[in-house]
Amino acid sequence: MKLELGAQLPAWQWDFHIDELRDWAQGAEALGYEWLGMPDHIFYAYETPTREVGSYAGGTIQHEAFTFLSWLAALTERVHLTTSVIVLPQRQAPIVAKQAAEIDIVSRGRFRLGIGIGWQEAEFDGLGKNFHDRGRRTEEDIAVLRACWGKEPLEFVTSAERVDQLSMIPKPFTPGGPPILYGGTSDRGIDRTARLCDGWIAQTRFKAEGAGELVERMHTALARYGKDPATFPLQATVAASEDFDDLAKTFGAFLDAGFSRLGLHLPGIHDVEAEPQRQSVDAHLDLLRRIREEVWAPLAG
Repeated sequence: MKLELGAQLPAWQWDFHIDELRDWAQGAEALGYEWLGMPDHIFYAYETPTREVGSYAGGTIQHEAFTFLSWLAALTERVHLTTSVIVLPQRQAPIVAKQAAEIDIVSRGRFRLGIGIGWQEAEFDGLGKNFHDRGRRTEEDIAVLRACWGKEPLEFVTSAERVDQLSMIPKPFTPGGPPILYGGTSDRGIDRTARLCDGWIAQTRFKAEGAGELVERMHTALARYGKDPATFPLQATVAASEDFDDLAKTFGAFLDAGFSRLGLHLPGIHDVEAEPQRQSVDAHLDLLRRIREEVWAPLAG
């Protein structure tokens, strides 16, 4: 399987002007990065006397993923565009299917739909969605996505939708729809990934410790469903760092474990208790260039 190096778009936490984000995305593509990732949240919760919110709290900058990636599709030519990840059970699955199909069309097949079940209960409350059955609904939603991208006319029934002789055209550029990548490392999440999805986005807290054990669990699950690990992409993201020796060890550990897609998160993001180390577009792109040339290239051959 081809090895890929990607980067997380600085459209989250960093306060960049839209022109700067355009320059960054086009610059990363020009440097040879294979994919760009976009996180997702509709709301971030402020802490209250009865609610703890952890590291990512109210006031966090977050551009909307589908709209943003659709815009980037028109500004780039080669790089893959990935949601990493959309909180699927907060949305109506047919609308997600329509949006994802459209990005796949305008990008000419460069879109990858990363999904997850989410973790922020207050966000679900704010959107009028049940937090506690989100895993079950995600499995239904995946089936809805596949149905909407498949044959006409559409017919399916879920706990939320009843579709009888309806139509959703145009279909995605990619036959059968863009690949669905699942984010999560729980036992249920790994099983769900192997059973229903086309790839895995591992949430490894941006560290390589335990990467081998995670891959063993995923390979066991893939074997359970008769899927070939050699054709099932595994993706992980680590923090961009000036410590190239440490970064090379981290990359090497993921590659040795069996990951085929690695990505660079914002500098400083590995320290979730601290503010990310915001850099200018030029400085960030220069760091990405040096990492690709001095760290990634020797490892990837």
